Amino acid sequence: MNRLARLGLIAALMSGFLVFLLASHLERRASSPEVLIPVEGYDPRDILLGHYANIRTPLNRLDAYALEGDDGFAEGDRIWVTLETGPDGTARPVALHSAHPGTGLVAQGRVRQVYEASRPLTRETGPETGEPRTVREEPEELWIHASFNIERYYASRERAIALQNRLRLRDVTGDIGVNLILAIPADGALLIKGFEVDGERRLDTVW
Repeated sequence: MNRLARLGLIAALMSGFLVFLLASHLERRASSPEVLIPVEGYDPRDILLGHYANIRTPLNRLDAYALEGDDGFAEGDRIWVTLETGPDGTARPVALHSAHPGTGLVAQGRVRQVYEASRPLTRETGPETGEPRTVREEPEELWIHASFNIERYYASRERAIALQNRLRLRDVTGDIGVNLILAIPADGALLIKGFEVDGERRLDTVW
């Protein structure tokens, strides 16, 4: 086989592999359960770079003490979050896990930061000495910042800017009125299907 033929074969194999990846992505996106996740805003420190917009959802900041499940996480750990859909049709976190629980709608992410939010110092009388002392109560919140590969929405520059501008708008209750439409495959690796804006579904096209 001459050099030109080898290059042609390599190109054909690479093209076939890319087609396989795209077909697998489409199949996972189409066949996986779908949920709506509220968009809580965009990151004002990094609004738009190139052709993507940064977005925030309830998955990005989790209070482990307020949710069921595990709370022993460290930076870099995998995290699985069980989601439940509420009366408004949107899904929110209800439990955290250090491994896939095996049931339910579960999103897989990566822990970026963990920190405790402590209550303020208080003065009390020591039970043994009767002397006043300063104490700090147990932390009331354990915040986990995590990413789920849905924080950057890639689009044309015009569409990304339009989304950025829409995310600045809020109603009288402070709600943005924009939800992410997500597919949740069995492994929990979330896939963006599009957005629901003021009740209107806007699905992305892959081709």
